[in-house]
Amino acid sequence: MIFYILPYLLKHILGEELMRNVRTFLSILAVVCVVLAGTSTLFAEGNIDKEKNIKAHKIIRLHYVGGISPGELTVAPGTTVIWVNDSRAPVELQFEGKQVTVACKSPVHFVVDDQGSFVSDRIPQGSVASLCFVEKGEFPYVLRKAPQGSSQDITRDKEFRGKVVVK
Repeated sequence: MIFYILPYLLKHILGEELMRNVRTFLSILAVVCVVLAGTSTLFAEGNIDKEKNIKAHKIIRLHYVGGISPGELTVAPGTTVIWVNDSRAPVELQFEGKQVTVACKSPVHFVVDDQGSFVSDRIPQGSVASLCFVEKGEFPYVLRKAPQGSSQDITRDKEFRGKVVVK
């Protein structure tokens, strides 16, 4: 019975606008508690290795005319690298040499191919792609303009090379 009367009393004592703010605050607090509880459960169960925990993020800008900036990026394990497509066309990234086979969190605009490696799909103009690096090593990649139209329209007139070094 108290659960039916309490909101009514609070609404009349605090006022409608303050009551809405209290509800909003409590909703946000509930979401934060759920997220923190889930995270602490993962750490308590040992499902997330501290070294594989997300530590930071770094941004690489992709310019189809000017290339990749920075061309080489050194990060710690657990860092999410975000590629921002500042070019005027969709682009694709392809790792060469050492392949990324393990990543933390959910990659954006990356999929796992038949060999178990992460490969980029089309990164639209003005969009981002991200990948969290877990394994140490050097991961060279190539930036190419994404093919448009039929397979006969594929032109690879420009390629830019970059590298992510995980230490």
